[in-house]
Amino acid sequence: MTCELITCLPGVVYRLRYDQEKFNFIYVSEGIAQLCGVTQKRAIEDAESILSLIHPEDYERVIKESLLSAGDDQIWHGEFRMCLSDGRTIWLSAYDRSEYQDDGSILWTGYLIDNSERKYLQESLKKSEAKFRAFVETANDIIYSITLDGRLSYVSPSWKENLGHSLEEVIGRSISDFVYPDDLARCMQFLEHIYVSGTKQGGIEYRVLHQDGSWRWHTSNASPIFDEEGKVSAYLAICHDITERRHTEEQILRQAHYDPLTDLPNRILLTDRVERALQMAQRQQTQLALLFVDLDRFKPINDTYGHAVGDLMLQEVAQRMSASLRSSDIIGRIGGDEFVIVFPVIKEAEAIRKIAQKILASVNRPYRINGVDMEVSCSIGISLYPENGTSMLELMRSADVAMYRAKNLEGNQSAIAE
Repeated sequence: MTCELITCLPGVVYRLRYDQEKFNFIYVSEGIAQLCGVTQKRAIEDAESILSLIHPEDYERVIKESLLSAGDDQIWHGEFRMCLSDGRTIWLSAYDRSEYQDDGSILWTGYLIDNSERKYLQESLKKSEAKFRAFVETANDIIYSITLDGRLSYVSPSWKENLGHSLEEVIGRSISDFVYPDDLARCMQFLEHIYVSGTKQGGIEYRVLHQDGSWRWHTSNASPIFDEEGKVSAYLAICHDITERRHTEEQILRQAHYDPLTDLPNRILLTDRVERALQMAQRQQTQLALLFVDLDRFKPINDTYGHAVGDLMLQEVAQRMSASLRSSDIIGRIGGDEFVIVFPVIKEAEAIRKIAQKILASVNRPYRINGVDMEVSCSIGISLYPENGTSMLELMRSADVAMYRAKNLEGNQSAIAE
């Protein structure tokens, strides 16, 4: 499903690694061929086949900005030109997030899209009013003007195409009628900055109400309009729908932090949440419990019915365990048929035993998958903070040892670390 989604996107999804002053693509989607004229295979074999196409005037800036953004946990956005082999020069927008790897390399995960149309549209705004009017009437992006008190005084016909409202419904109304409430204050500050500085501003992202009641993500660039006395009298802006890009970013981030089979946090996100819980337990001097859960007799199910049925069972097991927990509890899948559950605050070990029994009973209920009745149970090892360790690694080791003690008791048991 994820591959089909990426294939249908108009841009390019990529994962780019930087190690020892060398770039290489870990992954780049097939759209790279249509966008840059370089095949997916060629791009992965030699990242320079793509990077060398960056316009000479933009190359140093793009590389510098990317490296400076490394590790700051913010989405980097860059715009730059690429000179294609057919003689064309296009504008691209890149959005990515970087992470330092354990080996010291940097890994960017992001999305690349042809931004030529919007860039050329922005440049055309500098031309005469007559040419501007003729152009914006057929533009895909929305051109609009706002009065100083925040009312829409003009919107191009593409408003209706993008958001469904007729122009008569929009002209004269406040932007507060269309901008998502949580984004409104930021939009007003954006306009205030233009008014005070008297200069154009860009890059603000916000949600806009569609006629069908949904919210679309837009990004806008805006410029001040001056009266005869040189004072700002209104704002002229262009906005571009980035809903697909925002959804793609969310999908990429989700893939990086959630198990695709069970939709539970993966090892990366689980580790982050457990570390935060440990820090809180240390500050508040409270007890914390970590449960290592391993399914019993799961391999025969895979061997007998196939991995597709095994996957369905893992999904059902994940749902059952999640339903047994509170919203404040932490659960994640760390691989195969292994899960970790963390209870951030507990009062006594006996309470954890009762919760473990509840989980055991839930997992041990009969399953019916694809019309076949089957059974599976689990073994649970329990470790406590700070008695069995003060770090996640120490707690995992203690819980793992306890889990094997439970499994040696023929499974469907729990054991607390000694």
